[in-house]
Amino acid sequence: MNSDDTPASVERAEQRIDSAVDAIRSMSSDLADELAPPQTWLDRVSAATREAPIQALAIAFLVGVILTRR
Repeated sequence: MNSDDTPASVERAEQRIDSAVDAIRSMSSDLADELAPPQTWLDRVSAATREAPIQALAIAFLVGVILTRR
């Protein structure tokens, strides 16, 4: 085995591994998209609530209290 051939073959092997990893990730994300149920409006509201900072939720609560007392 020649020492000059080894880095080139290692690079080719790494490129093949990287392309295989990309292909597997692409296929798995496509499969996950197909299997996931479509989001309802309640799912979207729940996700937005989980991502919202506590200050925004407190303000929304206070606005709701103010509007219901009128």
